[in-house]
Amino acid sequence: MKKYLSLFICFSCFCFYSAQDQIDNAGFENWENAGTSVDEPTDWSSIKTSDDPTLAGFAPVVWGQSTDAHSGSYSLEMTNVSVFGVVANGIVTNGRVHADFDPNLGYVFTDQSDNTWNQSFSDKPDSLVGWYKYSPNGGDKAKVEAVLHTSNGQIPENGTLSNWVAGARADFTTGVSSWTRFSAPFNYYNNSTPEYILLVLTSGDSTVAVDGSQLLLDDLELIYSPSSINDFNSSIKSWFSDNVLYADFSLIQDPVFVEVYDLTGKNVFNQRISNFSRQEFHFDFPSGMYLVSFSSESTTKTMKIIMQ
Repeated sequence: MKKYLSLFICFSCFCFYSAQDQIDNAGFENWENAGTSVDEPTDWSSIKTSDDPTLAGFAPVVWGQSTDAHSGSYSLEMTNVSVFGVVANGIVTNGRVHADFDPNLGYVFTDQSDNTWNQSFSDKPDSLVGWYKYSPNGGDKAKVEAVLHTSNGQIPENGTLSNWVAGARADFTTGVSSWTRFSAPFNYYNNSTPEYILLVLTSGDSTVAVDGSQLLLDDLELIYSPSSINDFNSSIKSWFSDNVLYADFSLIQDPVFVEVYDLTGKNVFNQRISNFSRQEFHFDFPSGMYLVSFSSESTTKTMKIIMQ
């Protein structure tokens, strides 16, 4: 009875932790009429809805809704476009674009005064992952960049670096014709609690973008560090790395049952351990989050793991 009560408590915690902050419309399934000739993904914006209406009128369309999706119906497509002798970078942000005829003066920013152009955020993820396809021209480079920040935030930082709590960035430099997963760790600069998350997605290399480079993105996700959900006794030491679970049972005197459950509560692994030493468990489960339970007569411990 104690074991099942513990598992019930842990699954409740498991659901709580899996509900941590995520990026709005991260799969680009929802699109809306933003007053532009091409719909924008909901909760995202482009240079056509920048903070300069006059300049926005001259700006080309550098994004689109693609039916070539990693999952669901749609993905985000961005393409560099040459106009008036200047290559406009394919760019989308969950904040707002400040565009300029001089690319060196352009940036994206969190507009704190209007929820249309910001996403409130207070968690501390471990990494940013997603799926992409890339077709670069002439040595071009695409990127996905995220910043957790307080108060005012911009990318590039333009004097707002003191407000940055953490940053993650993935650069794409080679062509990829099939959906490929990327992962970018967050580097934390201080212990502050974030207030916003700001992302910028580009198909080209900032001020030296090359005409025609194209990037497709889908299924962005924030990953949170696997951590102990509940630990009734510290006599079992366990950690998880590269899809391998390590556990030290040297302080245990009675058999331990190791069980793994998926998000639906289905048991996908179980093993009885009577060799009281360090053990390694090499799993080949599908990608996702799982709950591990260790139980014996003397102790119970649970932890969550994320299979990559």
